[in-house]
Amino acid sequence: MKRILHADFSRVWRGGQQQLLILARALAVNGHERNEARGFEQTIVARPGPVSDRFRAAGFRVLAPGHEAREAARVSDILHAHDGAAHSWIIFAGGYGKRVLSRRVPFPIAGWASRWKYRRMDAVLAVSEYVRQAVLAAGVEPARVRIIPDAVEPPEAEPAEPATKPRERLRKELGIAPDQPLLLCLSAFTAEKGVTDAVLALRHLPSGYQLALRGEGALRPQLELQARRSGVAERVRFVTTGSPAEWVAASDIVLMPSLEEGLGSAALLAMALERPVVATRVGGIPELVAHDVTGWLVDPGAPEALAAGCAQLWAAPALRARLVGAAAGRVRERHSPGALAQATIAAYTAITES
Repeated sequence: MKRILHADFSRVWRGGQQQLLILARALAVNGHERNEARGFEQTIVARPGPVSDRFRAAGFRVLAPGHEAREAARVSDILHAHDGAAHSWIIFAGGYGKRVLSRRVPFPIAGWASRWKYRRMDAVLAVSEYVRQAVLAAGVEPARVRIIPDAVEPPEAEPAEPATKPRERLRKELGIAPDQPLLLCLSAFTAEKGVTDAVLALRHLPSGYQLALRGEGALRPQLELQARRSGVAERVRFVTTGSPAEWVAASDIVLMPSLEEGLGSAALLAMALERPVVATRVGGIPELVAHDVTGWLVDPGAPEALAAGCAQLWAAPALRARLVGAAAGRVRERHSPGALAQATIAAYTAITES
């Protein structure tokens, strides 16, 4: 088993696409057959756009959906779909390869057609136990469902720019003093992410608190309107430049106010970069963020509770240090690219040798 075809038909780059990139890089290093230390042959099938551009720039073979991609699918040992549209494509792509689906979203699997597609998979890789239960509810045999959580790539050992630099640079761009609390929400602007609650939380915090929203999506006009109506517009900064990791470095507390969530890759990044997390107690988040151990959990849809969590952490440096220390240790132990690769290789091996 050597040839893996990954398919992702998303038109935007979000957490799922970043996870595929981490996986593909890790497989290239950790893949092996027998005693040969060599990577797998990997092909990425993606629509023209940001996803295909990023993978091509990373040095992977990238094909657009079409005849050449179907020919590659027919000779691949593993067909691994990473989003819903790609899930449908690999079912009908042909060939004798085993079919695998990564599921990261928390929504129920509704409709007979969707349930039929899930039962056609040789393996479903759920990002959390919460997501696994949704897959089982669709009628997939438990033996075919594995939990493989997200991974995060460690910071470079010798970064071109020290970690203090993006913090100074980005805060200076926003006009935020070094000792002024900056909250950060890394999220798509969609309803299930609960970003509105992050904006509303500012009403319950002193005026010195600032909020940076790093993301994009159709709800941005509503968020801007909500900030104006709540009287906090001057304290909410919509940012589009700078990487997510740089903004985590620039922040003091990372918020994850989701109403639904498969696991929480933004929280995972914050944990890896040693920033405290205040998140909601929904979906798979509690499997990653343990309350008062690796982060702080509050009820969803409660801006007051979100604000109270931030105020408590900001007022207690020792508490913040304890949380980020435990969180960073958990990331190193359970969420490394190597752990992701080995768990995925084990899933591939199980279905190809059965």
